[in-house]
Amino acid sequence: MAFASFFFLLYAGAPFLGRKPAMERRYPNVLIVLALLNAGSYFAASYSMLDERHRFELAWLTVAVAALFFILTRALQAREASAHPLFGPLYFALGIGFLTIAIPLKLESYWNTLGWIVEGGALFWAAHRSGRMLLRILGAGAFLLGAVRLIGVDSFNHEPLLINARFGLYLLAIGALAWLAYFVSSEEGAGNRQWAGAAIIGINVLGLLALHFEVIGYFQPQLAAAYSGQERHSIVTVRDFAYSAVWMVYGSGLMLVGFWKRSAFVRWQAIVLLAMTVLKVFLIDIGTLERGYRIAAFIVLGAILLAVSFFYQRSRMRTAA
Repeated sequence: MAFASFFFLLYAGAPFLGRKPAMERRYPNVLIVLALLNAGSYFAASYSMLDERHRFELAWLTVAVAALFFILTRALQAREASAHPLFGPLYFALGIGFLTIAIPLKLESYWNTLGWIVEGGALFWAAHRSGRMLLRILGAGAFLLGAVRLIGVDSFNHEPLLINARFGLYLLAIGALAWLAYFVSSEEGAGNRQWAGAAIIGINVLGLLALHFEVIGYFQPQLAAAYSGQERHSIVTVRDFAYSAVWMVYGSGLMLVGFWKRSAFVRWQAIVLLAMTVLKVFLIDIGTLERGYRIAAFIVLGAILLAVSFFYQRSRMRTAA
């Protein structure tokens, strides 16, 4: 631990060596990789030595490293404003990363997912402050790790409807992508527009998945408690209708946002979702739903499509006028 700490502190203090940031200007990506490797290798070494018998001390060591990065960030900010534009945001993001890693060392379940998502958001902010694309790519990688774990591991627990940690994590992930979309929209360049588009699509996908798993979580206990095949069939019928209703409501809201923001990109996503809903109603619901739910689904879907056509016609008339 002494040797590992010595090498970690040696490289962590590198930004304070020298008076001119020529190295930052010539090899910025190399310095980013070195800083990340330094932090990652120190955590890996500490984890391998302390996790089995000294997990409590490992958690507090991780908190201490996070505090050190915050202190170094403040020290860099106190120096000449233009001297180290690269390391300040990077060290702040690393501090947040170590702080979020310290939590799951003592806790399990959703905390690991929380750490990845928060680290991704912190790296998005650091990329915006420093103007480094590599930090944004690393942030996207950390965010994707958290999103994959959220969807594939943490989305199948039985939780109360909406008021639960799973839904909160989905909202946090949506907020991180919204933060990314805000940052890239304020910057120029065609590449940033692609990042913004991908972030908006990701927001809608996560929103639909969050509602999808809430529907599953709400009906799963009822299916488990059903004592007859007829009762299970009734619950499945209501659940299938709930899926269609969620898609209809979400698509309608997305369409209203598209008209409000005058965004054809958002409206096209709403059209795709409504088209998928139409296909589901005609190909699946018409054969599985009971008569009352089937009639209700057709009436609501028809009303939504009429409203969408009305708004499009109104917008077209205004443009012509």
